[in-house]
Amino acid sequence: MTGLNHRFHRLLNGLLLSGTAIALFACGKGPPEIERGQYPVPEDAEISTTEPGQYGGVFILSETTEPKTFNFLVPHDQASSSAMGRFLSGLVGWDPLETEVTPGLAKSWDISEDKKTYTYHLRRGIKWSDGEPFTADDVIFTFDCIFTEDEDPATGKMTPRYPNRYIAQFTFGGKRLEYRKIDDYTVEFVTPELYSPFVSNVGFVEIIPKHKLYDAFADGTLLEMWSTQTAIETPEELVGLGPFRVFSYSPGERIVYAPNPHYWRADRDGQRLPYVDFLVTKFVNDSNADTVLFSSGQLDAAAIPATDEAWVKMGQEPHDYTLYERGPTPSALFMWFNLKPGENAEGIPYVKPYKMAWFQDKRFRQAIMYAFDREGIAKGVYFGRAEPMDSIISQGNPKWHNAAVKKYRRNVSTARQLLTEAGFTTNAQGKLIGPQGHPVEIELMLFEGSQRLTEIATTLKENLAELGIQLRINYVDFGVVIQKIDNTFDYEMSAIGWGSSAGATDPSGSKALYVSSGIYHVWNPKQETPATAWEARIDELITASEQTFDEDERVRLYAEVQDIMAEELPLLYMMTPYGYSGIKNKWQNVIVPPSGSILWNLDELWTEEAE
Repeated sequence: MTGLNHRFHRLLNGLLLSGTAIALFACGKGPPEIERGQYPVPEDAEISTTEPGQYGGVFILSETTEPKTFNFLVPHDQASSSAMGRFLSGLVGWDPLETEVTPGLAKSWDISEDKKTYTYHLRRGIKWSDGEPFTADDVIFTFDCIFTEDEDPATGKMTPRYPNRYIAQFTFGGKRLEYRKIDDYTVEFVTPELYSPFVSNVGFVEIIPKHKLYDAFADGTLLEMWSTQTAIETPEELVGLGPFRVFSYSPGERIVYAPNPHYWRADRDGQRLPYVDFLVTKFVNDSNADTVLFSSGQLDAAAIPATDEAWVKMGQEPHDYTLYERGPTPSALFMWFNLKPGENAEGIPYVKPYKMAWFQDKRFRQAIMYAFDREGIAKGVYFGRAEPMDSIISQGNPKWHNAAVKKYRRNVSTARQLLTEAGFTTNAQGKLIGPQGHPVEIELMLFEGSQRLTEIATTLKENLAELGIQLRINYVDFGVVIQKIDNTFDYEMSAIGWGSSAGATDPSGSKALYVSSGIYHVWNPKQETPATAWEARIDELITASEQTFDEDERVRLYAEVQDIMAEELPLLYMMTPYGYSGIKNKWQNVIVPPSGSILWNLDELWTEEAE
């Protein structure tokens, strides 16, 4: 037995022994009663263009990370976004096949001649998963939750009642988006300036129910609502307009979703979607476990790491699944140094001043990138199925990717030269000493549970040791990472992934990362004015890209954004792995898009093998 096969069988046996393959519904709570056909399909239902199927079946997925919240206003990770996407919907959707915006809760929209007024016509007859009617009041309520301000009694300034990423996304030239209800099925948005990506960007906002959450909005407790505890104790409170509803959540084990009996999509035979009886997401501790479970026939679909593609492909025939090669992924993975100036309430600087001086020097950041052996990672960690990432918009988004940006490949002599120019020296023991006489020691804060990120960080640690830099890796809970990079700022260096399951989309959705005032401008967030000239220039470019409807010009403007970021390196780019997706052959209506999730049309999938 080869070492690879031995590892596979050892991990598989461990999963079976640990109970991963036990019954899906436990703790005395049996399968939910599936409601089919009790309620009429709404008059404005969207009709699927795929072949009609039949009801039944359980679709099983796995995740290594559990959701941290079910509230879209609370800062969250990809696992939380995925969970929310199962039961919530937006005004518009995204077609990854045609790479265009599609109708969602809004069946159509009109744009005024001056391109500043957007009128959305909502689908009539839609109901929330608890049977309450959906109207324009819910849309207005959702945007009120985003934008409502209260006066700070200490300063007299107006501040957001519920700070969130969408405020910056829909603020234009210092002025916020205006919106109003025209009637029960029509809402109007007015952008104070031209904003070309508005139609697509409004789809990022998932509409929430006024009848369930207004009281919390009014009394200031909205951010406490729809927590993981809600999903555990009263999942019926998680009311949405998506294809599913949360049936149960067992931390450390699974989330079970049942069909939303009031979902607004149907097939041409009049059957309300989705077809599956249950959607189950299992939680596994080992980052390899989902791959092993899929390759052994225990999951219905999975994203397969590039490092595992070769051996997973061998299981296609015995376990009756297909593995699809997707090319470079459109997501981004990067590290950064904390450039946030200031101090905490006790007067302690977020970052020690002498270290801040290192981090603020572009030559220091460039030296780190020249020392970083990303080609070695591509070969040794990904077995050649990855490329060094050179831009914030990856190779997996070719329409917007700037292939001509400055590139950094391992060159230790160039790294040393840059450090020397920046005033660093090396002592007799081989340690790098900063301009003010301090040994160069840095702590990298990572969230627990990512084997791939651990391997990359370990390589960086070894690479920096060659320069005399000591890199300490500190693993903490994901919630701690979010708290430190969003609020307390008491860290030196961190890393995170950035992207969307929708795939290669308009980069305007990442405005909160690009602009200096953005909540996700991770290296120095929420700046009142740009801290540097180059950040001011990026702000100008983003504004210009929003104000032109000429797509070629927008591509040119984003190319300059990428040039600046590649030169200044506020983000230290890691890898762009190739994507692979697998799904069992029993599922019908599988349509593989050029990028993004293979399950983008999960509500349309069905099987003849339903139990």
